Amino acid sequence: MRWWFKARKGHTLLPLGLAVFAVALYAMQDTTVLLPAILGRPRVALSLFVPVPLLAFLMAVLESRLPAAEASGVRSMTRLDNGLVTAIVAAAVLCSVLIASVQGTAAATTGGRNAVFLTGLMLIGRAWAGQAAVMLPVGWLVTVVLVGFHANNTPRPWTVIALPADDVFAAAASLVVFAIGLAAQVRSSRKTA
Repeated sequence: MRWWFKARKGHTLLPLGLAVFAVALYAMQDTTVLLPAILGRPRVALSLFVPVPLLAFLMAVLESRLPAAEASGVRSMTRLDNGLVTAIVAAAVLCSVLIASVQGTAAATTGGRNAVFLTGLMLIGRAWAGQAAVMLPVGWLVTVVLVGFHANNTPRPWTVIALPADDVFAAAASLVVFAIGLAAQVRSSRKTA
């Protein structure tokens, strides 16, 4: 297992990804910016974009593999990959909760919830698009900014990531998408090409 983790470059990339995530989430706090959109003129929280570097690091780790050797091996790499993804997402959620408690506001917890949702989305796309699926969460973010807000700057329910920190639907949707992503990971981990 230690060799698997080193082959995935997890010992260097994942701590760096989590550090970038935590620092960016702490720095963004409640900062909002006015972005151009097709529908309305939304004031978007910059914290929506915080999970993107973590997802890029996670995809780099998942794609640092030898597919033929792993497909012919005895030990299941799928379970190890799913365990790794779950541990990193749990660490991101923990970071966001800690930052929220330091800042005294619940807004930072959306960073963890969004990391769960966007990771699931990326894993679902990875089953069909491979490494290019790292752009799927970015596409979701752009879609949310362009058409995800009503004229009065309230997010539409389908956006999930733009909803408030205490939104139950957003939390449930994030967990469902993450679970589907882990299931899709089984398919993508077995691919050799």
